[in-house]
Amino acid sequence: MKAIKVTLSRYAPMFGWMNRILRVDLSDGRIWAQETAPYLPDFIGARGIAAKILWDEYPEPVAPFDPRNPFMVMPGALTGTIAPYSGRTNVCAFGPQGSPYGWFTRGSIGHDWGARLKRAGYDGLVVTGASETPVHILIQDDEVSILPADDLWGLDTVETQEAIQGAYGKAARTLTIGPAGERLSRIATVQTGTSSAAGQGGFGAVMGSKKLKAITVLASGRVPVADPERLRWLFKAVGDHVRPYQRGLLARYIGVDEGSGQEGKIRNYACTASCPSPCQIHLSDVPGCHFDRKWTGAMTCVGTIFKGMPMPMYDWDLGIRGGMELNMYANRLGLNHWDLLVGMIPWLSTCHREGLLPEVNGHRFDLNDIDFWVHLLHDIAYREGVGDALAEGGWRGAQRLDLGVEWMRRYYTGWGYAGHWDGHASLVNPIVYPFWIVGAIHWAMDTRDPASSTHGYVQNVMYWGPFSEWRLYSKPEEEGGSPITWEHMRGIGERVYGRADTLDALSGYEGKALPAAYHAVRSIMKDCLPTDDQVFPLIYSLDSPDRFCLIRDPHRGGEIEGPDVDAEILRAGTGLDWDTREFERAAERVLNLERAIAVRHWNRTRSTDERVIPSFEYDENWVNPKLGARMRLDREQFRPVMDAYYRLRGWDVETGWPTVERLESLGLGDVHGEMLAGAERARERLPELPPESPVQDPHPCDP
Repeated sequence: MKAIKVTLSRYAPMFGWMNRILRVDLSDGRIWAQETAPYLPDFIGARGIAAKILWDEYPEPVAPFDPRNPFMVMPGALTGTIAPYSGRTNVCAFGPQGSPYGWFTRGSIGHDWGARLKRAGYDGLVVTGASETPVHILIQDDEVSILPADDLWGLDTVETQEAIQGAYGKAARTLTIGPAGERLSRIATVQTGTSSAAGQGGFGAVMGSKKLKAITVLASGRVPVADPERLRWLFKAVGDHVRPYQRGLLARYIGVDEGSGQEGKIRNYACTASCPSPCQIHLSDVPGCHFDRKWTGAMTCVGTIFKGMPMPMYDWDLGIRGGMELNMYANRLGLNHWDLLVGMIPWLSTCHREGLLPEVNGHRFDLNDIDFWVHLLHDIAYREGVGDALAEGGWRGAQRLDLGVEWMRRYYTGWGYAGHWDGHASLVNPIVYPFWIVGAIHWAMDTRDPASSTHGYVQNVMYWGPFSEWRLYSKPEEEGGSPITWEHMRGIGERVYGRADTLDALSGYEGKALPAAYHAVRSIMKDCLPTDDQVFPLIYSLDSPDRFCLIRDPHRGGEIEGPDVDAEILRAGTGLDWDTREFERAAERVLNLERAIAVRHWNRTRSTDERVIPSFEYDENWVNPKLGARMRLDREQFRPVMDAYYRLRGWDVETGWPTVERLESLGLGDVHGEMLAGAERARERLPELPPESPVQDPHPCDP
């Protein structure tokens, strides 16, 4: 193909927002821009603007690999500024990983690509159409090009970025796909840097279907903010609060110390731009165990599991060197670590123990053999042999191979995604009854694993709370530290959610709809501002008598309550005179529009939501020490929690649909009629879903 280049005009910028969205159609080579202002401030940014564009332009769904599928990369309102953790960026599209439908959904990616896009003058990028040959989008401030990328096709994710930096300089930042995305694996990632990925959703395959190998940004501008001094202070204040708890956390977790060597170098690492509390690790020059080379990159989140862990299903031991090598190899191939390690490997291990899988493509099944791992990852990425089915992800792979389907369901909670903070499918997220009831609600209402919702409540109950076995955040006694008690937790529950039993280890189903509703909205706020998914909302502290987070504000006097910090950041960055309630209302608008999309496109109803219930109807993995017995979800007690959640949302209890009154109260009154009409069209178009079968648990685990 011939290169296409255009120079785009700018619109008047706003504080926080650049007031320009870049549009590219790869089918006809058209490049243009539109104003962001019509979406603002009602839809905030990132996930909110993506939902609004989708609602306005897609009355019917399209298949994930249809050229019309809009691949959206959407930074938040303050991405590109010093707002804390604001480097995070949403990726949205009809997702190939989703089941039973390719839901319109989202992922999140860190590093600084989104910040560079904002500084180039864009609040987002929407790519439609598909090229017949590989292409590379190059964004240089106002100048945007579609370039041939035949020379990049076939390279891994790091090689691609290195080749582009060789051509355009070290300042070039690139989103790219690896061999897995090129071959349309439904668990293919979008990568930037060595280890930052939009992992969940299969968005790498969406890029692959468009023959879009890479998107590069070179930026020279800045993002204007309303009150830079206030924003800088908030950055420092949040960092000062969080840093003592998080610094070096992951390094301690995997058993290495900052500054020590594992035949290489290690340093603390911030996984996103504008992070005031780096908590992850970056390893350099680590010798490989399989490949004759050294590896450099970040080892973060679920990727640390590649080395093995002392618990069922993960009791192999490849050491830091082996784990680092596999972590980086999977990143370079562009494969989703979460699906591989939390879903696929436990399912394949179960099949192996049952005598159904002695080998994979001629290699003996042995998770202590790094050569086996390397061949497995290669075969998945390149779709060779059994890897062709596994490239569909564990959910579909089991069904395609007709291999241990009933056991696969043990590790996949719903919608095609492996377990995450559910207390059942995931063996790596410790959570006990009654707190996973909130996670069950989040799973029931989402289109993917609800990480950004469950982290805010479920994860933090375990990591901050009195369960000493799992508590991560504490202060030494010599520094005045004393642990959070259940009395503290109940007080925080009353203060944040309106009921003490929302954070009571001896409570049951009562009240759990309240934190579920609260954190679903907070998920939107975190994505749209954005802030760190693991840190926000700021609720807990070890420095206040009642353990509730308060940030002292010497400039204005008094204190800021932790959950109000989000609105303070938004106000300082954009100048919007919104308090927390108004910010929450805007997030509620986005949440309802996303729900309306699912209803219009796929006739999503309460019965659809309830398809995740069987994933909680067997014994939990961990035991609440205060109860001393394993619990499982009771369907009859859970349904009133769902009733309460729908009422809190303003949705019809029978259908699970947003009511006209609720939509009108959010300024979405014109949505209701089209939502109902679309649901009727979907009913006529789609076959009735079979009931979800009970989950088989052949090997009860005790992590």
